[in-house]
Amino acid sequence: MWLTLPRFVGALSPFPMLIACASAGALDGNVIAAPELSRSRAPNAYDAIRQIRPEMLRTRDPGSVVYFKPRQPVLAVDNTLVGGVEVLRTLPTDKVARIEYVNSWGAAKRFGTGFPDGVMLVETRADSEPELPAGPRGSR
Repeated sequence: MWLTLPRFVGALSPFPMLIACASAGALDGNVIAAPELSRSRAPNAYDAIRQIRPEMLRTRDPGSVVYFKPRQPVLAVDNTLVGGVEVLRTLPTDKVARIEYVNSWGAAKRFGTGFPDGVMLVETRADSEPELPAGPRGSR
């Protein structure tokens, strides 16, 4: 019995499904949890994101393979809009439980329109109160 190309392709066809099922339990690329943050040993949330998932802070133009441009999502700490990504520099990593990037479509569903670069959701640890700079809260 010779192995022809159609038989070979037919024999390999279940493998993509097995790989997809195996990766379904993998971590979400848009979420950074507390264990990852503590392993990064970064002093603040911004530096931790740059070390662990820099793609959360940058994007590519359509059709571009090489050139990145900075992404400027609005920051929400404990579901309160507080400002831009510069606020991440004021949040120590030991006070952060979870960081999640929500794209513009998801942000529009959750917070309304006006977030072309999405929203960065930060959940603080229950035992800590974030020290945010004084300024307008929920301005959007």
